[in-house]
Amino acid sequence: MFVCTQEERFWLVRNLAVGLVRHLQVDYPPVWVENLIKNPPAIFQDSERKPSTGRWDSIYQKHIYRSGKVTKPLDLPIDERRYAIAREILIAMGGSKHGRDMGLPEILLPHLEECQDYFARVLLAPDSLVASYRKQRRDLRGFAETFLMPTRIATLRWEDPLLP
Repeated sequence: MFVCTQEERFWLVRNLAVGLVRHLQVDYPPVWVENLIKNPPAIFQDSERKPSTGRWDSIYQKHIYRSGKVTKPLDLPIDERRYAIAREILIAMGGSKHGRDMGLPEILLPHLEECQDYFARVLLAPDSLVASYRKQRRDLRGFAETFLMPTRIATLRWEDPLLP
């Protein structure tokens, strides 16, 4: 069993998210997480649950429980859908052979929801893009729209004390 602090878990998921942003070669917002579903990094493509297709399409079909309702990412508004997809990408990474070899399930499962939320915020609004946005003297107004993320999530990311 791995024992680590919230700071250590957040460091890990932040670096996983930044690696995915680099894989996508993103230079400006928004980060199209949908492209990760079609083209995940090769190291994370195989999954224990089914033979690898080289894609994470099942994320679109996964049920999400919100406010007592069951829905799927495709049934959500675009900002909510992108956030739901970003959260599920962490599970896909943890379920891959490489993720299991890294010990992701043992590290993340006890704090999965918290890790998914933080991972999704960083994936949708990575540090470098937030810094660039701020250098343009832009503020929280328009941040959610620019990064195509729900306003409540954009606010949390904007106020993140771990942002450099």
